[in-house]
Parts: sequence; C-alpha cells; structure tokens
Amino acid sequence: MSTDLREVPGTTVTQTRFWGGDDRGVCIQLTKSTEGRGPRPFDFVQLTRDEAKALSVELMLFGEGLEVEMPDEVDDEFETVYQVKLISD
Repeated sequence: MSTDLREVPGTTVTQTRFWGGDDRGVCIQLTKSTEGRGPRPFDFVQLTRDEAKALSVELMLFGEGLEVEMPDEVDDEFETVYQVKLISD
C-alpha cells in the first residue's frame, strides 16, 4: 500500500510513502518528470527513513552552497571523522 504525499513546494517532485518490507520498513519514493529528456518518462529514487535523513543533510548543504566535495582518495579515517562531525553538529 502506498500514500501520495504533497508535491515538494516550488518543484515538480512528487513524494510517495510506501512499505518497503520487513528489511526496509516505511520508505519514500521521490519522482520527477523527465519532460521528454531521456528514454523514460520520469526518474525516481526510493529511500528508507534513515537514507532520507542522511540525504536531507547533504541537500541542505548543497542548497546553502556548502556541499562537501569528495577527496581524490577516500580512506576509512576520513569517512569516520566526517560521519562523527555530522552527528555531533
């Protein structure tokens, strides 16, 4: 079963909440029309609640012009420090 949520204000992105099964729980699908660009009529992404929360942080950073670029080489220490900083902020 799914439930249509409101369109993201100021965009053509629609939101649909759905049950992703016992492994994923409640999820969200974001859908955007390709408006004739590309082979499909629309693009979409499906996210768990945890994935949606993590993505929202990155989108806010991007929206404020503060996006974090990936270094040329990523090591485990960088990932750990980066994640801890986000959680503690």
